[in-house]
Amino acid sequence: MRHWPVLLLLCFGVAAPLRAQTDPRLVEAVRTAQEGRSDSARAAVQRLLAATQPTDTLYPEILYTQAMVAGEASDMRRALQRVVVEHGGSSWADDALLRLVQMDYASRSLEPAARNLEKLKTDYPLSPLLPQASYWAARVYFDQKNPTAACRWLADGMAQARDNVELQNQLGYLYQRCDFKTADSGAAGQPPVATDTAAGRPATLAPSAPKDTTRARFRVQVSAVATPGAADEIAGKAEKLGYTAVIVKERGLYKVRAGAFATREQAQAAVGKLKASLGGSPFVVAEP
Repeated sequence: MRHWPVLLLLCFGVAAPLRAQTDPRLVEAVRTAQEGRSDSARAAVQRLLAATQPTDTLYPEILYTQAMVAGEASDMRRALQRVVVEHGGSSWADDALLRLVQMDYASRSLEPAARNLEKLKTDYPLSPLLPQASYWAARVYFDQKNPTAACRWLADGMAQARDNVELQNQLGYLYQRCDFKTADSGAAGQPPVATDTAAGRPATLAPSAPKDTTRARFRVQVSAVATPGAADEIAGKAEKLGYTAVIVKERGLYKVRAGAFATREQAQAAVGKLKASLGGSPFVVAEP
C-alpha cells in the first residue's frame, strides 16, 4: 500500500474529474469512503454487487464504484479491468480505461499506460473523456521520449476541450514542450497561411470566392491537429461530404475548416452534419 496515497492523488486530484455515480446507493458509498469509513463503503458495494445480475445495466457501475472505494491498488485494478473486459460496451468502460491509465502512470508502467490510451482512442472514438485522456497521454509519451505522439494527443485535446478553461490551461502548459520547426505564419503582421485542399494550392485565411460566387464569411472548424498529414485526411473527408476545405496553421496546430457560408446561420446548419460524419466538436468561425 506504499504507493496508494499517490494513486488516490493522481486518480482524483489532477485534471478534470471523471464520471460521477448515478445510483443513489453508489453515491452514498463513495461519500462514505470519502468520510473515512472505507470498510463500510466497500461492504455496501459488495452487497449490492452480490444482489445484482451481471446482465443488469447497473452492474458495470457497481464494479466501477468498487474500484473507487478499494483499499488496495490491486483490488482497484482488478475491478476496473472487469469493467473493460466484461462490460466493454457499457458507458463506464472508457472511464475505467482512463483510470487504468492513471494507475499505470502512477506506478511508472508507461507501456501499459500507452496501450490503454490507444485502446481508449480506438475503441471509444466519441468518448467525452478523450480531451482529459490527452493530458495523461502527453505525460506518458513525453516520459517515453516520444514527443510526436505526445504533441499529437495534446493538439487533439486542446481542439476538443475549448469549453473547459482549466483543462485547456493544463494542456497548453504541456504543449509548450512541442517544438515545431516550421513557423506558425509568414512575415510579421501577415495572416496565417492556409492550404486550399480542393484546389491544391496555398491560400490566405480568406481564400478566393467559392464557385457560387458567394463570399465565404463563415466556415465550420471541424478539427485542429498536430500534423499536416492528419489535417489533409480530415479535409478530404469533409470534401467527400460536399464541402470545400481549407487548412489554417496557427500556433503549431493545423485547423481544418469546412464550407463557405454567407451567414452564420447557414454555417451553423452544417455543424450537425459534420459532427455526425466526422465526430469531434465542430463550431462556426468567422472569416476576417
